[in-house]
Amino acid sequence: MTEIQTCGKPIDSLLEKVLCMNILSSDYFKELYRLKTYHEVIDEIYNQVDHVEPWMTGNCRGPSTAFCLLYKFFTMKLTVKQMHGLLKHPDSPYIRA
Repeated sequence: MTEIQTCGKPIDSLLEKVLCMNILSSDYFKELYRLKTYHEVIDEIYNQVDHVEPWMTGNCRGPSTAFCLLYKFFTMKLTVKQMHGLLKHPDSPYIRA
């Protein structure tokens, strides 16, 4: 399996620093530790994501579910095949996003 190559930068330099800090401290992101596989994260996206803005809407202004899951994928070191699977996934535009 070929792992996706990154530019060598840490994850928190790829996203806005305040967003990263809020993701890492969010209860939802901490709950994502239970998801161990690529397919479990895809299922979570399918069931929980309804927009791909970085922040929640409304008064709560915490990190969005989508960006917490994106950060989770950053930590999983996806393969090229897995990345292609996300980009071509037929079930949800949020998975492709």
